[in-house]
Amino acid sequence: MSENGPRVPPLAPEQFTKEQAKLVGDWTHLVFSRVIVRHPEMYRIFVPFIEQLIAGSILPPRDREVLVLRTLGLSDETYETHHHEMIASNAGMNEADIKAAVNGSDALPPWDQTLMRAAEELVRDQLVSDATWQALAERYSEKQLMEVVFLVGCYNTMAMLTKSFGMPLEGAADDFDRIEKLRTYT
Repeated sequence: MSENGPRVPPLAPEQFTKEQAKLVGDWTHLVFSRVIVRHPEMYRIFVPFIEQLIAGSILPPRDREVLVLRTLGLSDETYETHHHEMIASNAGMNEADIKAAVNGSDALPPWDQTLMRAAEELVRDQLVSDATWQALAERYSEKQLMEVVFLVGCYNTMAMLTKSFGMPLEGAADDFDRIEKLRTYT
């Protein structure tokens, strides 16, 4: 976040236009929604893309979260990392595994190392190396391989958004409880 607070502050739900209220729906406690909805045209495009990559993913939930957490860790991002620590926990990752994925630790099993290497290569080079692609292809279909690239690219963009806009974490503990109840995926 900027030293001076949010650059694009979350819009209070009572300030939503009818269009914004319809777009955000029940997600009024999610700061991300309240920031992105300031640009309804982008909200209509970007939020469904994120939903497809997370809730509609064909990647195993743990694999998806290793990729997301490593991407966010490389960006030193806070907002989405906090949310994905909760999602990763729901996907069966323990606290040590979550921390290892964020930090790129070699404490994780070989498959997770392959996933982290893919995220690292995509963030650093915007390209998965031939060796890493081949390792992923031993388990993944063509569509899953494509989804790895979409996912890392999306969360690299998410890190740019949350950091550049100065997106603060939700303020009240019950906000997270409400958000968790709306998530129907692991």
